[in-house]
Amino acid sequence: MKLTYRGIQYQTEPATLEIREGEIGGTYRGSPWRVHYLRHIPEPPPVHNLTWRGISYCTGNTQAAQPSTTPQPIGATLSRSWVFRRERQQLLDEAMKAHLSSIRSSLEHRMQVAKAKGDDKLVSLLEAESKQMMTI
Repeated sequence: MKLTYRGIQYQTEPATLEIREGEIGGTYRGSPWRVHYLRHIPEPPPVHNLTWRGISYCTGNTQAAQPSTTPQPIGATLSRSWVFRRERQQLLDEAMKAHLSSIRSSLEHRMQVAKAKGDDKLVSLLEAESKQMMTI
């Protein structure tokens, strides 16, 4: 096929993909349709072992998914997921404590600055905010 871009002519060949029709289909607005699949499988992306902020991860598919020949007991799966949930909850609790500590120290600093400036209105507002923080 001849094409032109900014006055320069070139030829291109359309990419051809081998497609096969699947068995699944239906009728849409009176016209029949079927799902189409590629006949060949593209090459999988390369596998890279990377680290980001100290956490290792892997890109690409390290191995093809194969069905397990020995079934895992349900109790083992549940206990592992419970451990992960508990560890995650501990991390979330620690993060929340650190966040509240940061807010409290910022509030104390703002109150000290307001008292040093003699701004009684701001001091009363910050004291009300401090009372709200005590309830959390």
